[in-house]
Amino acid sequence: MLDIVQFAQSGKLFDNRYKLLRPLSTDGGTADVWLALDANTVKNRACLDYAPNLTDQEVDVLGLVVAIKIYRPKNALDVEGEQRFRDEYMIVFNCNHTNLLHPTSYSIFEEMPYLVLPYCKQGSSEKLIGKLKKDADIWKYIEDVASGLAYLHACTPPIVHQDIKPGNVLIDDIYNYAITDFGISSKKGGSREYFFDDENSGTLAYMAPERFVEEAEPLPQSDIWAFGATLHELLTGNVPFGEEGGYAQSQKNVPMPDAPGASADIQRLIHACLSADPDSRPTAQQLAIAARQKQFPVKSRKPLYITLAILGMLVVGGLSFLLGSSTEQEEKPKIPTEELYQLALRRMDCDNFDSLKLGMRMMDSLSSTNYIPAIYQMAFTYGWYSDSVSVKRKRLLGIDIDELFMPRADRHSNEAVALFTRIIRLNDSTYADINANASYRLACYYVMPNNIYKPNYEKGKEFLLRSREWATLAGDKDLLDKIERGLASFH
Repeated sequence: MLDIVQFAQSGKLFDNRYKLLRPLSTDGGTADVWLALDANTVKNRACLDYAPNLTDQEVDVLGLVVAIKIYRPKNALDVEGEQRFRDEYMIVFNCNHTNLLHPTSYSIFEEMPYLVLPYCKQGSSEKLIGKLKKDADIWKYIEDVASGLAYLHACTPPIVHQDIKPGNVLIDDIYNYAITDFGISSKKGGSREYFFDDENSGTLAYMAPERFVEEAEPLPQSDIWAFGATLHELLTGNVPFGEEGGYAQSQKNVPMPDAPGASADIQRLIHACLSADPDSRPTAQQLAIAARQKQFPVKSRKPLYITLAILGMLVVGGLSFLLGSSTEQEEKPKIPTEELYQLALRRMDCDNFDSLKLGMRMMDSLSSTNYIPAIYQMAFTYGWYSDSVSVKRKRLLGIDIDELFMPRADRHSNEAVALFTRIIRLNDSTYADINANASYRLACYYVMPNNIYKPNYEKGKEFLLRSREWATLAGDKDLLDKIERGLASFH
C-alpha cells in the first residue's frame, strides 16, 4: 500500500495531477487531509519542485490550491464499496448551500479513494475554542451552522452528518461558517451502511446518548446534540460531558453543564440541544430562526394590528355563535411561490451585502423545492457570466473572478455546474428558456478555454444541441444565433 508521506517526499504528482505540499490533518479515523497544488492550473511546471518550500501566499500565486482528503490504505474499497463511494459523492455534490463545503471532485488512486475540496485559509472553528464570547459572534455561528444542518436534514432522505464538531466547521474567505465532511462517511435515512470505518464514525465527545445503543439509527437529532456540545466547547473551552460524551450523560448521571458568561437565551439553547431525549431537542431550522431573532425559545411577535384583527375575529365569531350561525375555519393563505421569488430577486439585486445574503437564503430555500427560476438565479450568481448583475453579486460576496469574469475558486464554478445540471435533469418544459440557457452555459464550461475545466468538445457539442432544442421551443432567436455560431466551430 502507498505511504502518503513518502510519496509526497518523492516529488511525484498524486494521481498525476496534484502536488502534495503538507498535511493539514492526520488525526481523522479514516483519512488524512493534505494541502495540494493543482498542476493543471500551473503555468510553469518547474515551480512544482520548490512549491512545498513556499508559504501559502506564495503558492497561491502559482495556481489553484486545494485540500485533498485521502482515505487511508486500510480503508481500500472493494468493487461494491467503490460504487457506493461514487453514489454518495453524487448525492453530496448536489447539496448546494452557502454553509456547506462539499467536495468538488473525487477519484481513486492506488486503491485509495480521495476527495478534492476547496481550501479554507482561515482554518476551522477549532481555533475559536474557548474564545467565542460576544453574543453577536455566537448567534452568527449558530445561524450559519444550523442553516447548513437544516439543509442536510431536509434532503430526501435526510443526510445525517454524524460528526459535527469544531474541526468540521470551516471558515471561508468571507468569514462565513461552512460544514464539511457531511456525506461520504455518513448514513442517509438509515438505508445504507458505513463503508469506510464502522468503528470510528464520529467523535465520542460529541456523540449523543442514543448513539451508544447497539444498532442505533442515524438521527438528525443526534447532529443537534453534537452541535450543542460544539457550542459549549467554543464558549467554555471544554466539551460538556467529557471525552465520553453522551455516554457519560446517560450512564453516569452527569448534570447539565453551564456556560458562564453566556446570555440566558444562548444558555437555554445549548441546554435544549443537549437534552437526553432526542425528541425534546430543537430542529436545525428552529435553531436558525432563533439565531436570526437572537432569542430562545423564539417568542411570537405579533404586531398590534394583528392582535386587533384577532380580537375582531373573536368578536365576529362570538356574534355568529349568538346569532346561531357557524363559519368554517379557513386555512391561512400562503404567499404564492412567484411572489416569494420576486421578493428574493429584489433582495439579491440591491447594492447591499446583507440584503444580497438574505435574498440568497430565500432563493436557496425556493430552489430546494425544485422551483427552476430560483435554481437558475443561484447558478447565475455563482456561474461564469460577464453580465453586470452576476458580476456585481460576486463582488458583493467577495468572490474573486479572473479577467474573463470566471470565479478563480473552482468550488463556485462546480456549484454553478451542479445547479445547471439539476435544471436539465428536472426537464420541465414550462421553463424552456431557462433550460436553453442552462444547457448553453454548461457547453461554455467545456468548450471555452478556462483554468478549471478541461476541454471536452464532445460534451460541449451535446449541450449545445440540447440548448438548441430548448431555445427553439422558447423562440429565443438571440440564443439560437449564439448556438449556431458555436456549432459551426466544430466543423
